Amino acid sequence: MSTVPQVSEAMQWVLNEFPRLIERKTGFVQRSTARLDGVTMVRGLVLAWVADPDASYSQLCGCMATLGVDVTCQALEQRFGPGSVQLFKEVLDEAIKQVIGYEGDVPELFARFNGVYNQDGSVVTLPASMAKQYPGCGGKSPEAGVSSMRLEVRWDLSSGGISGPWITSGREAEHQGAAREEHLPVGSLFCGDGNYFTLASMRVRGEAETFWLVPAKANLHFYDDQGIKRDLVSYLQSHSQEQVIDMQIQAGLSDHLPCRLIAVHLNREQRRVKAWQTVYQPASKKGVQVCGPKKGKKAETNKKKSRQKTKKTSKSRLQLADWTFLLTNVPAEKLSAQEALVLMRCRWQIELLWKLWKQYGKIDTWRSEKPARIETEIYAKILGLLIQHWMTILGCWQDPQRSLRKAQQVTQRAVSVLGFALIGEMPLSRVIQRITGAMGKSCRINSRRKKPNTYQLVRDPKLYHS
Repeated sequence: MSTVPQVSEAMQWVLNEFPRLIERKTGFVQRSTARLDGVTMVRGLVLAWVADPDASYSQLCGCMATLGVDVTCQALEQRFGPGSVQLFKEVLDEAIKQVIGYEGDVPELFARFNGVYNQDGSVVTLPASMAKQYPGCGGKSPEAGVSSMRLEVRWDLSSGGISGPWITSGREAEHQGAAREEHLPVGSLFCGDGNYFTLASMRVRGEAETFWLVPAKANLHFYDDQGIKRDLVSYLQSHSQEQVIDMQIQAGLSDHLPCRLIAVHLNREQRRVKAWQTVYQPASKKGVQVCGPKKGKKAETNKKKSRQKTKKTSKSRLQLADWTFLLTNVPAEKLSAQEALVLMRCRWQIELLWKLWKQYGKIDTWRSEKPARIETEIYAKILGLLIQHWMTILGCWQDPQRSLRKAQQVTQRAVSVLGFALIGEMPLSRVIQRITGAMGKSCRINSRRKKPNTYQLVRDPKLYHS
């Protein structure tokens, strides 16, 4: 189990010791008399953007002044370049290597597996000037999607530990690259969306003695237990009177992958919500950023109104809008159909993590059009968010009613004290203990009777349809 001394050592290494080791190698520091060295740059920017993700140059300089270094806004702006990008990139890579997680008691549903892992990616749209390094995946206009950065995270809901983020260009697919190459522990459960699964990859995960749970595709073809070829649409339509279907199948016409098909007929309220979400819902806007000075009203009125992007639902999925259908290799005696639905709902937690990082951490927002400044800021903000997550694991992960947003706010309010501890004005372990102690007492969400929270469902899966 991660302890206060372990988190303290990790923060000292990442923010104090490691930057000093690499500041010359990265080219950020070229002379020994430099006032703004690598350690001060890393500490100052990370803490300033933790406290205020919209911090201006004057606020960044103010934070560094509290750490004992006086620097002008112009001098700070000039230090953003290839050296700062490489410095923060290597520090972030080092922070990712730190293993911080909770190893205490977990809910019984999670305890059946050697970790319950979610994985997802998100895209940060970048200025077109960064297209050479981070090519985008295109859009509806020549200017849209020219450059973007893809972040991918794997999150263990049992321990709270985060692997990644792995950073690639927006053109790379979510299910490829370094994130795919990192193997999961034997006996663990991987919950993901359809982008991470093919029948071949499911077979590989099963042969590696890991479990998986994934939404089935509406155009699925399979063989039933009698060896008869079926398609999902006609099969579920012929069993429309059944509430729950839980059967062994062989998925794929050529793959013949043995697995369970779980299909649950939705009630009236669930059908209404799913129908609203299914038909022509606008796609979420990813990577929205604010660059440069704000434009006046006149410029805004002359700007052409862009058409909102939408995604069209396939005909087969519309025909199955009354059903939730999953595939898994977890045996029925280990996981019931209702418990599988609860675990699939837990996958939404990683979307809330992206909300925390993008809406509140603002990794996709900056106050400059300078590419080196933008890339440095993204790395620094992610580094700050990882440190906040370490504190959250230590402070309130043991509480199923934890609120990640409230825990983040506790850390933000204590940034100045953390800064003083990092420069040796007070014991860092003592400061961390005080901050995490406050999280354990105040960072909780309220229970709900009509629409239970996820933690309530994990604790009692029978509430799922109540």
